[in-house]
Amino acid sequence: MDGPPLPPPPDLLPPGPAPGYLAAPPPYQPAPKYASFWRRFAALLIDGLVFLPVWFIAFFTLAWPNIKPQLDRMAQNNEPFDATWWAGRFFGVALLLALLQYAYQAIMIAYWGGTLGKLAVGIRVKRDDGSAAGWHEALTRPALQLALTFMSFVPGAGLASLLDYLWMLWDKQKQCLHDKIASTIVVVVA
Repeated sequence: MDGPPLPPPPDLLPPGPAPGYLAAPPPYQPAPKYASFWRRFAALLIDGLVFLPVWFIAFFTLAWPNIKPQLDRMAQNNEPFDATWWAGRFFGVALLLALLQYAYQAIMIAYWGGTLGKLAVGIRVKRDDGSAAGWHEALTRPALQLALTFMSFVPGAGLASLLDYLWMLWDKQKQCLHDKIASTIVVVVA
């Protein structure tokens, strides 16, 4: 009988796919569904509500004791508003709150893939290849958000934070600028 030669017995085959045969294709993975602007906005609002008690406690325990006497003195002496005095009184509290919010976001993203707001609306932060975000992304992403937020207080750079969030409106992967730099995407999971 003439015909094609028979393959060698399995114990004599070299490792890897059999000669002449293709390797099995990778399992089908659907394209990720990127989170919309409104879903991300809702997550941001929920996170704001989560932090509202922290802001109130910080304001009334750390800032208000310094501010109230100044307000009383200004009212009694009919003094004008002094912006530099106010900025100095709020800077320490604002920095503390920013660090707390940074830690909250980093820890939540590293362990659960999203903040409480993101978890509530069914979205998660992933690496741009679709794998789970790790500590690198969890530490980088909120640092960029924090930097862009503080840039909005610098004259001439006031639109940086707004541009960061609006960037997703015309981006094909719906990434904000902090997502692009941190190599993350935000996807719908529920």
